[in-house]
Amino acid sequence: MTSKDALSIGTDWQWISQYSEEQKNRYKADKQARSLLLQSISNDIYIKIDSYKGNSNKMWDQLQKMMMGSKVGNQMKVANCINSYEEFKAKENERLEDTYERFVLLLNELSKNKVKKKQLENNVKFLSILQPEWKKHTRRMKQMKDLNDIPLHEVYETLRQNEEEVEEKRAEKKKTEKIPDPIALVAGEKKKEKKEKKKKKKVVAKSS
Repeated sequence: MTSKDALSIGTDWQWISQYSEEQKNRYKADKQARSLLLQSISNDIYIKIDSYKGNSNKMWDQLQKMMMGSKVGNQMKVANCINSYEEFKAKENERLEDTYERFVLLLNELSKNKVKKKQLENNVKFLSILQPEWKKHTRRMKQMKDLNDIPLHEVYETLRQNEEEVEEKRAEKKKTEKIPDPIALVAGEKKKEKKEKKKKKKVVAKSS
């Protein structure tokens, strides 16, 4: 006999002889209700309410509170998923494959939480969150493809054919950023010289 069965049977049958007929019927009905409740809930929930030795109404009230808490938690989880979808974007210098995998994982999470997104919406979202180096290719995809009719994976595979070109652009951009601008360097040196001259003039003026 499990702990659930023991709790549902009860140990206070000796008091029934003192009850009126109406009280006996109510007692039996309450015992039956408690037994049905205990048999229908999972063990993890049972552990949280097994200390409630009162009638079935008290047990039911506690179950309702627990379920409401669970409902609020689920709503927060859904809200966080939707927010993550709205704010999703590619990381700087992130590979297309990594961006795609992160996006698919997020879509799976939305699906688990019964949040439905249309195919067109997902395709447009994916094209819009890529780094600027992809702009030419994403614009071409939007112009040449009917994004209602193709799956996201096909969008990804089509873009992937241009990844080598995009990586070359990124490499060139990095080189340009590393090469110092000679005009800016000269201007900077001149500013330093002017500051030094001003300091010297102030020192001479104070000493005189």
